[in-house]
Amino acid sequence: MDAVTAALGWLIEPLHLSLLAAGLAVVAWLARWRRSGLSLFLAGVVWSLLWSMPAAADALRDSLQRAYLGQSAEGMPAADAIVVLGGDIGRLDRFDSGDAQSPELADNRVAAAARAWHAQRAPTILLSGGPNGTSRGISEARIMAQALAKLGVPESAMIQDDSSSDTRQNAEHAARIARERGWQRVILVTSAMHMPRALRWFNHQRLPALPLAPAEAPPLLSAATPWQPSMRALRYSARGLREYAGLLVAMVV
Repeated sequence: MDAVTAALGWLIEPLHLSLLAAGLAVVAWLARWRRSGLSLFLAGVVWSLLWSMPAAADALRDSLQRAYLGQSAEGMPAADAIVVLGGDIGRLDRFDSGDAQSPELADNRVAAAARAWHAQRAPTILLSGGPNGTSRGISEARIMAQALAKLGVPESAMIQDDSSSDTRQNAEHAARIARERGWQRVILVTSAMHMPRALRWFNHQRLPALPLAPAEAPPLLSAATPWQPSMRALRYSARGLREYAGLLVAMVV
């Protein structure tokens, strides 16, 4: 299933799908299916052109995240634990101030978890994430634990799951730990864009999860003309389309 998710996520990205369409167009042209070849080529161009427009990229992103923005960590209902999924948390020196309320950390998932813990929303934080490509073999769980320590969360309040490599495993391992410890409900912390897929996998594991997404960083797309193609918009769109591909897989399992 992981291979299916990865393949679908790769294929649906605008540039990848456009290149595939161009390749099929060449084959059709050589086979003298000229009209089909031209249609495939034009469809590929239009697909990438559409998702390179800031207005389209913003609309795609908002369709995933709008239901999860504006939440307050301090205002969350009480739960048995806070589960934080691995992701881009930035450099560790971002946390040197030791202040989880710092405006500079408003868009950070680890800081959101720290705020919820300090507000006594749950006594334990489960950090879920294995080694990634930029941490030199150090797990995402360990990196997040180091960041939380800077924000005043004691090691005794943390549990590290450093063997999860994707969202499905995040949910499976969290559910197993929840059963072992008698947790009935958790607060799930991840990005707003990733939240629909994450909640779906947690639902599969029958682990009730309350969504908590940190504030989303303001998009730089607003500085561009809404319908002026840009590579940045294309990257935003690719991320959103990958999320939809993963969500589709989670829905059909």
